[in-house]
Amino acid sequence: VEYAGEPPALRLSPARRTIAERMVHSLRTTAPVTLTTSADATNLVNLREQFKATAHGPQPVVPSYTDFLVKLAALALRDHPHLNARWEENRIVMSAEIHIGIAVDTETGLLVPVVRNVPELTLRQLALQTRDLAEKARQRRLTPAEMQGGTFTVTNLGAFGIDAFTPIIHWPQCAILGIGRIRRQPVVVNDQVVASDQVALSLTFAAFDWIMSL
Repeated sequence: VEYAGEPPALRLSPARRTIAERMVHSLRTTAPVTLTTSADATNLVNLREQFKATAHGPQPVVPSYTDFLVKLAALALRDHPHLNARWEENRIVMSAEIHIGIAVDTETGLLVPVVRNVPELTLRQLALQTRDLAEKARQRRLTPAEMQGGTFTVTNLGAFGIDAFTPIIHWPQCAILGIGRIRRQPVVVNDQVVASDQVALSLTFAAFDWIMSL
Protein backbone atom coordinates (compact mmCIF):
# COMPACT_ATOMS: atom_id res chain seq x y z
CA VAL A 1 0.00 0.00 0.00
CA GLU A 2 1.37 3.41 -0.95
CA TYR A 3 0.55 6.57 1.01
CA ALA A 4 0.89 10.18 -0.02
CA GLY A 5 2.79 11.56 2.94
CA GLU A 6 2.77 10.02 6.39
CA PRO A 7 0.86 6.71 6.81
CA PRO A 8 -2.27 6.93 8.97
CA ALA A 9 -1.93 6.27 12.70
CA LEU A 10 -4.44 4.78 15.11
CA ARG A 11 -4.91 6.63 18.37
CA LEU A 12 -5.37 4.40 21.41
CA SER A 13 -8.22 5.16 23.77
CA PRO A 14 -7.29 5.60 27.46
CA ALA A 15 -8.85 2.20 28.20
CA ARG A 16 -6.88 0.39 25.51
CA ARG A 17 -3.69 2.19 26.53
CA THR A 18 -4.18 1.01 30.12
CA ILE A 19 -4.79 -2.55 28.95
CA ALA A 20 -1.63 -2.49 26.82
CA GLU A 21 0.45 -1.12 29.72
CA ARG A 22 -0.84 -3.85 32.05
CA MET A 23 -0.04 -6.57 29.53
CA VAL A 24 3.50 -5.32 29.07
CA HIS A 25 3.93 -5.08 32.85
CA SER A 26 2.65 -8.65 33.22
CA LEU A 27 5.13 -9.98 30.66
CA ARG A 28 8.04 -8.19 32.33
CA THR A 29 7.08 -9.16 35.87
CA THR A 30 5.91 -12.77 35.76
CA ALA A 31 8.36 -14.65 33.46
CA PRO A 32 5.41 -16.53 31.89
CA VAL A 33 5.43 -20.14 30.72
CA THR A 34 2.64 -21.54 28.53
CA LEU A 35 1.68 -25.22 28.30
CA THR A 36 -0.82 -26.33 25.64
CA THR A 37 -2.67 -29.62 25.32
CA SER A 38 -5.82 -31.07 23.78
CA ALA A 39 -8.62 -32.55 25.86
CA ASP A 40 -11.53 -34.79 24.96
CA ALA A 41 -14.64 -32.59 25.11
CA THR A 42 -17.17 -35.22 24.02
CA ASN A 43 -18.80 -35.52 27.45
CA LEU A 44 -18.76 -31.73 27.78
CA VAL A 45 -20.64 -31.32 24.50
CA ASN A 46 -23.16 -34.00 25.51
CA LEU A 47 -23.69 -32.41 28.92
CA ARG A 48 -24.41 -29.01 27.39
CA GLU A 49 -26.91 -30.61 25.01
CA GLN A 50 -28.69 -32.07 28.05
CA PHE A 51 -28.90 -28.62 29.63
CA LYS A 52 -30.33 -27.24 26.38
CA ALA A 53 -32.90 -30.02 26.18
CA THR A 54 -34.19 -29.35 29.71
CA ALA A 55 -34.10 -25.55 29.58
CA HIS A 56 -37.57 -23.98 29.69
CA GLY A 57 -39.11 -20.56 30.09
CA PRO A 58 -38.72 -17.26 28.22
CA GLN A 59 -35.08 -16.88 29.31
CA PRO A 60 -33.69 -20.39 29.76
CA VAL A 61 -30.36 -20.77 31.54
CA VAL A 62 -27.92 -22.86 29.52
CA PRO A 63 -24.30 -22.84 30.72
CA SER A 64 -21.78 -21.98 28.03
CA TYR A 65 -18.64 -24.01 27.41
CA THR A 66 -16.77 -21.25 29.21
CA ASP A 67 -19.01 -21.74 32.25
CA PHE A 68 -18.26 -25.47 32.33
CA LEU A 69 -14.51 -24.90 32.07
CA VAL A 70 -14.55 -22.11 34.65
CA LYS A 71 -16.22 -24.54 37.06
CA LEU A 72 -13.71 -27.30 36.25
CA ALA A 73 -10.81 -24.87 36.61
CA ALA A 74 -12.07 -23.80 40.03
CA LEU A 75 -12.17 -27.40 41.23
CA ALA A 76 -8.67 -28.03 39.84
CA LEU A 77 -7.33 -24.95 41.63
CA ARG A 78 -8.18 -26.57 44.95
CA ASP A 79 -5.51 -29.18 44.15
CA HIS A 80 -3.04 -26.65 42.73
CA PRO A 81 -3.13 -23.66 45.09
CA HIS A 82 0.07 -22.13 43.70
CA LEU A 83 -1.90 -21.21 40.57
CA ASN A 84 -4.60 -19.56 42.67
CA ALA A 85 -2.43 -16.72 43.89
CA ARG A 86 -1.52 -13.05 43.47
CA TRP A 87 1.70 -11.04 43.41
CA GLU A 88 2.09 -8.71 46.37
CA GLU A 89 5.28 -6.65 46.16
CA ASN A 90 8.12 -9.22 46.19
CA ARG A 91 6.09 -12.27 47.20
CA ILE A 92 3.28 -14.51 45.95
CA VAL A 93 0.29 -14.95 48.24
CA MET A 94 -1.97 -17.97 47.77
CA SER A 95 -5.69 -17.41 48.25
CA ALA A 96 -8.01 -19.60 50.28
CA GLU A 97 -10.90 -18.41 48.10
CA ILE A 98 -11.29 -18.98 44.37
CA HIS A 99 -12.48 -15.92 42.45
CA ILE A 100 -12.22 -16.36 38.68
CA GLY A 101 -12.03 -13.52 36.20
CA ILE A 102 -13.60 -14.06 32.77
CA ALA A 103 -12.16 -12.04 29.90
CA VAL A 104 -14.85 -10.18 27.92
CA ASP A 105 -14.06 -8.38 24.67
CA THR A 106 -15.91 -5.05 24.42
CA GLU A 107 -15.85 -2.03 22.12
CA THR A 108 -13.65 -0.21 24.63
CA GLY A 109 -11.21 -3.08 25.10
CA LEU A 110 -10.76 -6.24 27.13
CA LEU A 111 -12.50 -6.26 30.52
CA VAL A 112 -12.24 -8.99 33.18
CA PRO A 113 -15.21 -9.16 35.56
CA VAL A 114 -14.81 -11.55 38.47
CA VAL A 115 -17.07 -14.40 39.59
CA ARG A 116 -16.55 -15.01 43.29
CA ASN A 117 -16.41 -18.29 45.20
CA VAL A 118 -16.87 -20.37 42.06
CA PRO A 119 -16.62 -23.83 43.71
CA GLU A 120 -19.72 -23.04 45.79
CA LEU A 121 -21.85 -22.10 42.77
CA THR A 122 -24.04 -24.49 40.80
CA LEU A 123 -23.61 -24.44 37.03
CA ARG A 124 -26.89 -22.56 36.63
CA GLN A 125 -25.87 -19.97 39.21
CA LEU A 126 -22.51 -19.60 37.50
CA ALA A 127 -24.17 -19.20 34.09
CA LEU A 128 -26.48 -16.49 35.41
CA GLN A 129 -23.59 -14.57 36.93
CA THR A 130 -21.32 -14.78 33.89
CA ARG A 131 -24.14 -13.74 31.58
CA ASP A 132 -24.98 -10.77 33.79
CA LEU A 133 -21.35 -9.68 34.13
CA ALA A 134 -20.68 -10.00 30.38
CA GLU A 135 -23.74 -7.89 29.60
CA LYS A 136 -22.65 -5.25 32.10
CA ALA A 137 -19.17 -5.23 30.56
CA ARG A 138 -20.52 -4.62 27.05
CA GLN A 139 -22.82 -1.87 28.32
CA ARG A 140 -20.02 -0.26 30.36
CA ARG A 141 -21.94 -0.78 33.61
CA LEU A 142 -19.35 -2.82 35.54
CA THR A 143 -18.47 -1.44 38.94
CA PRO A 144 -14.83 -1.38 40.13
CA ALA A 145 -15.72 -4.01 42.75
CA GLU A 146 -16.91 -6.39 40.01
CA MET A 147 -13.46 -6.29 38.39
CA GLN A 148 -11.32 -6.63 41.52
CA GLY A 149 -10.14 -9.52 43.67
CA GLY A 150 -9.69 -12.18 40.99
CA THR A 151 -7.29 -15.02 41.80
CA PHE A 152 -7.27 -16.72 38.35
CA THR A 153 -8.56 -15.86 34.86
CA VAL A 154 -10.17 -17.79 32.01
CA THR A 155 -10.28 -16.48 28.44
CA ASN A 156 -12.05 -18.18 25.54
CA LEU A 157 -11.27 -17.40 21.87
CA GLY A 158 -13.18 -20.37 20.49
CA ALA A 159 -15.92 -18.13 19.09
CA PHE A 160 -13.29 -16.54 16.82
CA GLY A 161 -12.22 -19.88 15.35
CA ILE A 162 -8.98 -20.00 17.34
CA ASP A 163 -7.59 -23.42 18.27
CA ALA A 164 -4.73 -22.51 20.63
CA PHE A 165 -3.02 -19.31 21.69
CA THR A 166 -0.75 -17.83 24.35
CA PRO A 167 -2.86 -16.01 26.96
CA ILE A 168 -1.20 -13.22 28.94
CA ILE A 169 -1.46 -13.36 32.72
CA HIS A 170 -3.84 -10.81 34.17
CA TRP A 171 -1.41 -9.24 36.61
CA PRO A 172 -1.20 -9.38 39.66
CA GLN A 173 -2.60 -12.90 39.26
CA CYS A 174 -0.20 -15.78 38.66
CA ALA A 175 -1.98 -17.83 35.99
CA ILE A 176 -4.55 -17.77 33.19
CA LEU A 177 -6.29 -20.49 31.17
CA GLY A 178 -6.89 -20.01 27.45
CA ILE A 179 -9.66 -22.01 25.75
CA GLY A 180 -9.79 -22.69 22.01
CA ARG A 181 -12.68 -23.82 19.86
CA ILE A 182 -14.19 -27.28 20.17
CA ARG A 183 -13.68 -29.28 16.97
CA ARG A 184 -14.73 -32.77 15.97
CA GLN A 185 -11.54 -34.56 14.94
CA PRO A 186 -10.30 -38.10 14.26
CA VAL A 187 -8.45 -39.59 17.24
CA VAL A 188 -7.09 -43.02 18.05
CA VAL A 189 -8.92 -44.90 20.82
CA ASN A 190 -7.97 -48.53 21.53
CA ASP A 191 -6.16 -48.69 18.16
CA GLN A 192 -9.30 -47.49 16.36
CA VAL A 193 -9.78 -44.13 14.63
CA VAL A 194 -12.96 -42.49 15.91
CA ALA A 195 -14.52 -39.04 15.75
CA SER A 196 -14.12 -37.05 18.96
CA ASP A 197 -14.83 -33.51 20.12
CA GLN A 198 -11.49 -31.96 21.08
CA VAL A 199 -10.65 -28.65 22.75
CA ALA A 200 -7.25 -26.99 23.05
CA LEU A 201 -6.32 -25.66 26.50
CA SER A 202 -3.40 -23.28 27.06
CA LEU A 203 -2.26 -22.57 30.61
CA THR A 204 0.08 -19.62 31.14
CA PHE A 205 1.62 -19.31 34.59
CA ALA A 206 4.45 -17.52 36.33
CA ALA A 207 7.67 -19.54 36.28
CA PHE A 208 7.87 -19.12 40.05
CA ASP A 209 4.68 -21.21 40.40
CA TRP A 210 6.27 -24.06 38.45
CA ILE A 211 9.35 -24.01 40.69
CA MET A 212 7.20 -24.08 43.81
CA SER A 213 5.23 -27.07 42.56
CA LEU A 214 8.32 -29.29 42.19
